[in-house]
Amino acid sequence: MTTEINDDSQDGGSAERQPRVAAPIATEPHGDFVPWLHATGGTLAITTYTSGKLVFVSAPHGQLAVREFRFARPMGLSVNGPRLALAVRERLLVFRRDDKRETSAAERGASHFQQVASYRTGKLNVHDVAFGRRGVYFANTRYNCIARPSDRVHFLRVWQPPFIAEMIAQDRCHLNGLGMRDGRAAMATAFCACDHRGGWREENRFASGVLIDIAANEVVADGLCMPHSPRRFAGAWWLCNSGEGALCRFDASRGMCDPIAFLPGFTRGLAFAGRRAIVGLSKIRPEHILDAPPVRDRHGELQAGVAIVDLDTYRVTGGLHFARGGNEVFETAFLPGVNHLTLAATESA
Repeated sequence: MTTEINDDSQDGGSAERQPRVAAPIATEPHGDFVPWLHATGGTLAITTYTSGKLVFVSAPHGQLAVREFRFARPMGLSVNGPRLALAVRERLLVFRRDDKRETSAAERGASHFQQVASYRTGKLNVHDVAFGRRGVYFANTRYNCIARPSDRVHFLRVWQPPFIAEMIAQDRCHLNGLGMRDGRAAMATAFCACDHRGGWREENRFASGVLIDIAANEVVADGLCMPHSPRRFAGAWWLCNSGEGALCRFDASRGMCDPIAFLPGFTRGLAFAGRRAIVGLSKIRPEHILDAPPVRDRHGELQAGVAIVDLDTYRVTGGLHFARGGNEVFETAFLPGVNHLTLAATESA
């Protein structure tokens, strides 16, 4: 059952800063990042909302190629076959790959993504987005629910956690992560299982995070540290225990999220290519609401960019460091079979 909701209020309820103009991102690859990316034959996509950029990284000739597109506060990102969905400030944009489009000589051989839909979501503080059986789904953080976009209203409610009693424009639990399984919304992450305004800010957010099974409508793991990015891959659930700087695998039999790698950053954004996990890393300022003493105490100096983790050995094999122009990552995605691309958006906010 879905519920139609229009949001005409003014308070965005956001936990993050608004984007600012930033210099081009200077990247530094390390480990086997470049040869690995070249071998995949694909492109890595990254959103960085404080810098206001969607970044595409590839290595078509064994050399790193980085291309940036500017958007207003880009966050959630999902790729499904020829489709790409992107959450920006007050809108959700959908693109479709069209390789038959006429191109210039400089763009010959590129994959072209053309914007085909734009949904006005309003100030919902949209986090994760994903494609499913009924189109695009997203984590509606301001209303503590999973929703779908609509041409008629700002969103259609699909599900809300069992501990949330009412549909109200208050970020109570900071529901942020959405994981799909067989085309259905299956898992969600939140900073706490609380039901009062700003509750996630008041709780011990370093130990109150939860993983929620949407079909069972119950919390299946708790005690997490600001979790994000639940993803189904290779028959298992994976997620970022962000405040610990950890990539975790969920053990349903024990109700535990077991860390397989501790990384030097606030982990958020998770994708897979082959047997490698692509994990987003962020520098979080000490005074920020998302500051995470656990990861800061473990590593001291945090990094921004992506880390590549081998899922067979649980070792970090390489990564991409943002040396300048980007301090955080919200999402990562992988586009198989795409070495070079262009993106045509009719609007950027």
